[in-house]
Amino acid sequence: MQGNSNHQQAATSINEDKSPRPRVSASPRLVSLRKWRNAILGTLLVLAGLLTALVTVYASRVDDVRLAGVAAIASLVIVLLIIVLVLPPLARSARSEITRLDLPLEITKGGIVFLGILFLVAFAAWNTGNNLLFLVFSLLASTLFVSWVAARASLRDLTVSARFPDHIFAGEPAPVIIMLRNRKRILPSCSILVEARGPVDSDEKRRRKVRFRKRTLAYFTYVPHKVVAEQRVEQLFKRRGHVLITGFELSTAFPFGFFRRRRRLRARDVDILVYPKPLPASDDLHLLPINAGRLASLRRGAGHDLLSLRDYQPQDDLRHIDWKSTARARRLIVREFTAEDERRVTIALDTRIPENSDAKEFKIKFERGVVLAASLVAHFIKERAEVRLLLGEERGRYGTEQEQLYSCLRRLALVQPNGNSPKVRDSEAEQPFESSEEFTPAGEGNYVILLTAAERGTIPSQVWRTSHVIYL
Repeated sequence: MQGNSNHQQAATSINEDKSPRPRVSASPRLVSLRKWRNAILGTLLVLAGLLTALVTVYASRVDDVRLAGVAAIASLVIVLLIIVLVLPPLARSARSEITRLDLPLEITKGGIVFLGILFLVAFAAWNTGNNLLFLVFSLLASTLFVSWVAARASLRDLTVSARFPDHIFAGEPAPVIIMLRNRKRILPSCSILVEARGPVDSDEKRRRKVRFRKRTLAYFTYVPHKVVAEQRVEQLFKRRGHVLITGFELSTAFPFGFFRRRRRLRARDVDILVYPKPLPASDDLHLLPINAGRLASLRRGAGHDLLSLRDYQPQDDLRHIDWKSTARARRLIVREFTAEDERRVTIALDTRIPENSDAKEFKIKFERGVVLAASLVAHFIKERAEVRLLLGEERGRYGTEQEQLYSCLRRLALVQPNGNSPKVRDSEAEQPFESSEEFTPAGEGNYVILLTAAERGTIPSQVWRTSHVIYL
């Protein structure tokens, strides 16, 4: 097992085995009917087919040619309806079930052609008894055996480790180091594809059936025996959020490419947080009455700009002595600095879902608000302001350093709309925020920026007067 390396997260294999529109939702009865529609339709068509078969038997016994013809035509129509309406959903369902099985062997397109030729040669040899065809069939069958043995040997005694950076942003390539160790004493490994495995988030009804998502990491053409091959690849995470890696999957199509054999490796669970990517500050920010960290006041303090020079006093810090001025004046002279204009910025993201809002449109607005909140936090921390982030009812602390930025980004990576709290109603225009004092500036230098998806005119006056509201 391999632990964290410097500033990276490591995962190592340990076992080789626009205007809002009212939302219209379908009733539960209608959803249930749609769910069982294919099953009911297929059952009815099968019963109709059985009925036409019975009619055909009856017509043959009574020698009614006309009735037999009608029954035959009805049977053909029913077969056509089954082919058109029933078989495609069944094929999709079967394909989905096969995909969920996640079998360790996958047949490629070339493998399908090869198997077709194999069965054709086998049938021809059995039908004609030609020895040459039997010889060709044995050659093709031995090719399958060689392919299986070579792929199994290529995947044996391999371990994988991956190192991810601590800070990953959505939509930005993240450098990942993949190391593949071949512990075999003699044989090399060829054509190895490395993929990461992690569970897919599912709803409450599907928690018992855990599905896995695979992410391609690297491809190694040739790894000699007792050698560690390393690749540095770039992974792109499209959405913010939480990514869990629970293992790896190695696969190879060596040597002929007819089949792809897979082997799963368990690994130490690694939780990866994908931050929302802060965007550059827009021109609208410069219209706000905020110049945190830029204005130098006319009072003494612990800033960086020089205010004046004066004689040394016993309580002064020796590090503030200006030695050039001391040499000229032949007495100790110290520097006095200006105090920077200390300002606080509170960024509040409203996480409540407005009533009668379209779910898809609200999700787009909410993600836009998350990115905007991340951009504001990054901008004001860069301007050396004290920044606090409020996410719904979750309160944060003030901070100015890079650690505060990453702390806010971690919270924004996991924030979700608050579906448990009451939705914002139009009739609640007087109290859309229960604790509006949280948005009240606590001093002259404190500014509040509120990001909300609520309708215009639903913000209380006390919040409106003390905050800069941005509608998403």
